Amino acid sequence: MVTVHSDAVRIPKSAREAVARHEDVMVLNHDRPAFVIVNPTDRSRTDNPAFRGRSLNEATATLLAAPLPDPDFAVDMAEVIASGGVAPEDPWERS
Repeated sequence: MVTVHSDAVRIPKSAREAVARHEDVMVLNHDRPAFVIVNPTDRSRTDNPAFRGRSLNEATATLLAAPLPDPDFAVDMAEVIASGGVAPEDPWERS
């Protein structure tokens, strides 16, 4: 783990107070979540798979256990598309 001195990082007082109350603080970058600051004593939560999400092995196993697609699906879709007739030259044209 990399450590930096607190003088090198500007964390607003409200965020420090929230972390002290064991609240998570989400840091945004360009209005998107970048990372979460948590209280160090709450670290055991991040070791919990439910908090972190699924591992790649678990996600892969879930996908492999999913049912296979219907072998006739492509044939059925081709029939559906053919039954619709000719597509308009400009699909966004007013009808």
